[in-house]
Amino acid sequence: MMKKRIAAGIAFAVCAAVVIGILVFGFPKGNDEFSDGELKVFDDYGQIEKVLSEIEDDGPMYYASGSSGIQAPGGNGPVAEDAELSDSGVAAKDAQSSDTYVQVDGVDEADIIKTDGEYIYYTSRLGYDIIIARVKDGKAADAATITEEEMGITAEDMFLTGDRLVIVGYEFRESGNQYAPIETMNTAVCVYDVSDPEAPELTGKYRQSGNYVSARITDGYLYLITTDYVDSGERRVVPSAGVDGDYEKLAADHICCFPNPARRAYAVIGSVKVDSGKGSLKADTRAVLGASDDVYCSGSSIYISDYSVNFAGFDTGGADQRTHIVKAEISKGKIRFTKEGSVRGYVLNQFAMDEEDGCFRVATTAHVKGKDVNYLYVLNDDMEVVGKVKGFAAGEQIKAVRFLGDTAYVITYEQTDPLFVIDLSDPENPEMLGSVKITGFSSLLLPEGDDKIIGIGTSTSEEEFGEVEDGVKIALFDISDPKNPKVLDSVTYRDYSSDVQYNHRALTVNKKDGWYAIPYSNWEKETGGVIQFRVSGNKLEEMSEYDCEQGIDRCLFIDDYIYGLGSYEDKLFSWKIAQ
Repeated sequence: MMKKRIAAGIAFAVCAAVVIGILVFGFPKGNDEFSDGELKVFDDYGQIEKVLSEIEDDGPMYYASGSSGIQAPGGNGPVAEDAELSDSGVAAKDAQSSDTYVQVDGVDEADIIKTDGEYIYYTSRLGYDIIIARVKDGKAADAATITEEEMGITAEDMFLTGDRLVIVGYEFRESGNQYAPIETMNTAVCVYDVSDPEAPELTGKYRQSGNYVSARITDGYLYLITTDYVDSGERRVVPSAGVDGDYEKLAADHICCFPNPARRAYAVIGSVKVDSGKGSLKADTRAVLGASDDVYCSGSSIYISDYSVNFAGFDTGGADQRTHIVKAEISKGKIRFTKEGSVRGYVLNQFAMDEEDGCFRVATTAHVKGKDVNYLYVLNDDMEVVGKVKGFAAGEQIKAVRFLGDTAYVITYEQTDPLFVIDLSDPENPEMLGSVKITGFSSLLLPEGDDKIIGIGTSTSEEEFGEVEDGVKIALFDISDPKNPKVLDSVTYRDYSSDVQYNHRALTVNKKDGWYAIPYSNWEKETGGVIQFRVSGNKLEEMSEYDCEQGIDRCLFIDDYIYGLGSYEDKLFSWKIAQ
């Protein structure tokens, strides 16, 4: 159980870093060899050791920056684990089913549950196994289990692409010597052929050193991003990677550096062709000195953010808080680091970053002279700042961002939830157009047609000792007039929480029928379920609230049924979809 506790601790630390960033004490000394500001590809390990020796970095520090009881029409409640399905009961290949909600169309993201319309694949609630269930008309039967022992990894996330199940997790191993063994780990990927989901077959395994940060699949290739700290558990100058039995140091010319790196760490990107056939996987791995906090992928580029603080002048409000952003171009598994830029403040999450028409846009929050202030930057293809909106919403922090074409929508929060509309049509002169306030705050913004936005987030209320977060809130904004946005409607679910409040992949969208679903837990009643809603005119309409005896972490739909993944047991719940 020790390795599972370690993995959980790492996941918690990564989440903390996403919320407020990672602080490091001190910046590096100047390095004349890289003073030209250009990317440097190393020729040998000696050059790498020289640069590492000049970085004054003490390592990472993570620093804190009511139920209606409605049952669906014809609802089934829990899916029986021992339900039997005949061959004729398997869903058809053309079944309508949901996909993981992603930031960029065509760029898939990993999650803890996936479906192909016939089978549901999910991570075990009681361990780290992958369970494959055959489903039809609200009933499910276990079809296969890929155990943690079989994979040799502690599963965290997965993809389902074609007939390949791609599982991402941690691999623990002993290193050091026989007298002082050290348990270390790397991130690993297992690729399974699930053309027959009831007999999954391992086709290959890829390993990459460092802590798992994020992953994407686009154009048939997995891109895995890790942060690999030098001296984390063992003396290691450079990252390692390999396929199947191979696990070797990266060649020096696969590692690069921008001027004055701030950490003794690497941002590592590995690419894996997920449909490589049987035998060894095809993979490539590159690294750049730095680290990874959040990742945005446009499909042709990957942007990696890394937040750091120089504490000189901190007491007087003069601490230099910067987010460094490294750009890597990707194409058919090839990875090429190209440019680096930096902006003031920290990035909330991947939705605070975006690429459009050769420009990179990013929203940040910084602490300046005792007060939070917010910025929106536009960088050109060379990662140089060419435009910005600075210092808006003083005293508040960014809680949500959504870039839609030439417009940015930004939610900030202190006691109310202002939605800001920013025009980016002229990259060199971005302009604040308008704003509107509402209580609580949204953490996820969804476009609804051309003139509305849905905000999903947290409700708040005033209590004796101040404001408290007390539930889930869904809001509907009118953005038809960018200079005068309006709140059209809002719905609050007191005593509820939902994974959607901090993880967009927990959202389910049915584009064809025009509705949304979110999983929830009711902490007061210790129950849970799924809320299904849609926009009807200028109103939010709850279509149904499906409940069960435990919290639900994820939900998806197949044909006429919603399936929910319970929080505590290896159990799927199902309900007939309300129309």
